[in-house]
Amino acid sequence: MIYITGDCHGDFKKLNTQNFPNQREMTKDDFVIICGDFGGVWDKDGESSSEKWWMKWLEAKPFTTLFVDGNHENFDRLSSYPVEEWKKAEEI
Repeated sequence: MIYITGDCHGDFKKLNTQNFPNQREMTKDDFVIICGDFGGVWDKDGESSSEKWWMKWLEAKPFTTLFVDGNHENFDRLSSYPVEEWKKAEEI
């Protein structure tokens, strides 16, 4: 399954089980795509404790989180991360 949302701005509560109960049936082969304004990489001084907590929280979810950057992102930090191949098209 693929679910699409957007404009989290670092507040991922909409992805908790109360607001998004479908995740109980999901696996890491299912995707939640956040289209714009992800906000999980925001603090200008590096990863904050809040960002770290939310990234671990998202990683613990049964689905795979993907995001498309929007106009409210910290592009300096995003562009400092290495680019790695995640999956080949035939694996998806």
